[in-house]
This record gives sequence, structure tokens and C-alpha cells, in this order.
Amino acid sequence: MRLAEALREKVEEKRLEREAPLAAIAAQVVVEADRSPLEAVSVLASLDSLPSVSEAAEGVIKKSLLSLKPLHEQLYEERRDGTWGRILSTVAYVEASGLDPRAVFKDLVKTALRDLRASYEQLSDRFQAMIRVAGVAFGAFPMMVSVMLAILASDSVIPLLLAFTLVNLVLAALWTLLADLQIPEIADYAPFYRRVLAKWLPLGAAVGAASYLGLLYLPISLVYRSPLSLSLGALAFSLPAYLEWRLQAKVQDELLESLPLVLRGVAEQVSKGFSVHQALENVAKAGGLPRYADKLLTLILKEARIYGSLRDAYVKVRDLLPKPWRFSLELLVVAEEVGAGAGAIHSLADSVAEYVASVREFRRKTGAYKWLSLGMAALTLALLGFISHTVMARMAAIGLLAEQNPVITLPFKPPTPDQLPALKDSIYLAAAANSLALAVVTGKTSGWRMGDALPELLKTSALLLALLVALWWA
Repeated sequence: MRLAEALREKVEEKRLEREAPLAAIAAQVVVEADRSPLEAVSVLASLDSLPSVSEAAEGVIKKSLLSLKPLHEQLYEERRDGTWGRILSTVAYVEASGLDPRAVFKDLVKTALRDLRASYEQLSDRFQAMIRVAGVAFGAFPMMVSVMLAILASDSVIPLLLAFTLVNLVLAALWTLLADLQIPEIADYAPFYRRVLAKWLPLGAAVGAASYLGLLYLPISLVYRSPLSLSLGALAFSLPAYLEWRLQAKVQDELLESLPLVLRGVAEQVSKGFSVHQALENVAKAGGLPRYADKLLTLILKEARIYGSLRDAYVKVRDLLPKPWRFSLELLVVAEEVGAGAGAIHSLADSVAEYVASVREFRRKTGAYKWLSLGMAALTLALLGFISHTVMARMAAIGLLAEQNPVITLPFKPPTPDQLPALKDSIYLAAAANSLALAVVTGKTSGWRMGDALPELLKTSALLLALLVALWWA
């Protein structure tokens, strides 16, 4: 029980530190509006877009009320390591010392974003190391096992090979989960994944089953039935899923890249004397924004006209927004409510631009490893094809000779020609499954979104089909 509680606290602390740089930006927006730093804590407690920060700030306020202590004294007691701890100590120090909060919080945000960029650089280095390890663990090692068992092929090899493949798939799933726990949270892709799985996974399963059962007749199925069925099923699933993901990824990437531009436009309009709401209207009317950013901004403003305020529009559309857009729109609402000027919006635009640049740099460093799964799949099947046409064929001849002459004794039992097709089918099935697992692992680790594994799955399944056809033709 204590272990579970400690684990839960650790996870919550990680989430809080992930949101802390954005919390520093939010606090800066409040103090730029000539509001007290203590009021910034109250604003953080009300932020819907930063749930962990909101819960932590609300907890500090409640402790202050229950202990009958001034809030700045309670903040001193809540000090800790990390960005969130620096935010609390900065608020308490500014409140006690009387320093200019604008300058102090500007330095705080610079430090928080510098630390964020450094943490993303460390994370990208870690992911590059993870991809290299994955190439060995899910590529080279399974290839070595498959080749070794192909050379020593016999009836007893099949259960061992399938068991190893099952363990490898479980480890690949755990690896993917481990990578997912470390990535920056940019958008909630879970609804998209559920929709894609519900639409296209049954199609992939149906195509694979039809091929395996002979309902989809292909001459190659007589030789490579199991790996062909798996590759066809993976291709039938990944092709339409990838086409949907390409549009989804394009929309999300465009929205992320265009956000600093929108905020800068709002800041310029506010500097001319317009309210934040009217500034958004002016930015939308001016045009020139990328297609999907313009559509999203039009939707937000349409809801604002219907319900009368930017706050009501935010409440209506917040679940549709990527996290940076959700956070920025809520801060624009806060800026309008607290009467922040153009300086606060310019600070928000500067900080979000730095945040987007950090995310972009992280993705650029890990994107060069996407072809790893294709190379390992080609090498594995090429080696297995060579062994099956040379070593395995001769071992089958030795097995037939040993079966016809019982006086011949061998330290192992080689396969007979009758057993060879089933052995080849199992060995190539294991190789195909391991190659597809490596495609998912490298796609997720290099692209940091699960959807980025779909193009790798598509390319690997197509390559497996091409190689199987080449082996059959040979």
C-alpha cells in the first residue's frame, strides 16, 4: 500500500514538473498586468489547462487557510526542488522583499524555459540511446536467435521459437509504454487511436485470417502461409490508418507551429488599444494564417459570439484543443479578465515560441532512426532465405538419410524434407512478427507519438511482403 502511494506521488510530481514551465509563464502574465504575485497563485489554482499545477496551488492555499498563516509564509514552507519549487519561492520572496515582480518573473520564465530546453535535449539523447538499444534488443538479437534456430531446425525448435517471439512482443509493448511515459504532452491522441483501431483493426484481422485459412488464395500461401498472413493483415490495417494519421499529424503540427504567430498578432492588436477578444477577431479577419489554424481560430470566435465571452468559448472548445493551444487560450482569457496589456501578451508569445522551438528540436534529433526497422527486416529475411536454401536443405537431406538408415546416430535430430515446410513457416512467422514489433518500437521512440509508428509499420509490412515474394520466386 505504501509502495503504491509512493509511486502515485512520484507520478504526480513528474506531472507537476512537466506543467511547471507553463505555470511560470502563467504567473508572468498575471504580474505583467500589475497584479500581486500572490494573486498569481490564485490564478494558477483556477487553471483548467494545467490540472496538476491547479491541484498543487489549491493545496497550498488550503493549507494556508487551515493553518491560519499568511500565504507567503505557507509558500516558504512548500519550497522544494525543481521549477515548481522555484515558482513558489519566487512568489514568496517578491512578496516579502518588495522587488519589481515583472523583472523577477521574467528571469524566472527564462530560467524555466532554459531548463525545459536542456531537459528536452537530455530526453532526445536518451531516446537516441533507446533506439540504438532497441535495434539490438528487438532487431539484432531476434535475428541472431532466428538464424541459430534455423541452422539447428527440428520439431523441438518450433515451440521454443514461438515462445521467444511471444516474450519479445511483450517486451516491445513494455518498451513502448516506457517511451510513452517520457514524452512531452502536446495533444490527446487517445480518441483518434480508439477510432482508428475500431475502424481498421477488424479489416486487418479479416485479411490476415482470410489469407491464413485459404479464403484469399495466393500461390505463395502454400509456402509462406503464416508470415504472409501476418504481413497482409498488418498492411491492410496500417495503410488506411496511416492515411488518417497523416492528416491528423499535419493538423497538429501546423497548429503547434502557428500558435506563436497567432499570439504575436494578438499582442500587436492589444498594443493598439483593442481588448484581447477583439484582438483575436482582428487577427482572424486579417487572414494569412495557415489553413487549420485559421479554421480553429474561426471556431473559437464563433463560440465566443454565440455565448458572449471568450471564457465561455474556451469552456466549449477546450477538449478539442492541443495542449499548448488550450493553455494559451486560457491565459488569453485570464489576461482579458485581469486587464493585462500588450506586454503580458508579448511575454506569452515569446515564451510559447521558445516552448515550441524546444519541442521541434527534440523531434528533429530523434527522427533520423526511422529506417532502422526496414534495414533489420531486410537483413533478417535475407539471412533466413540464404540459410533455408542452403543449410536447411542439406540438413533435411541428412535427416532423410538418418531416417532411412537407423544405424546412423547424430547428436541432434535434423528435420526431414516433409517437416521442412512447417519449420520454414514458423521461422519466417517469428521473423515477421519481430520485424513488425521493431517497427512499432522505432516509430514510437523516434517520433514520440504512437501514430508515428504507423508509417514504419506500413513500410515494414510492405517490405516483408516483397521479400517473401522474392524468396518464393527464388
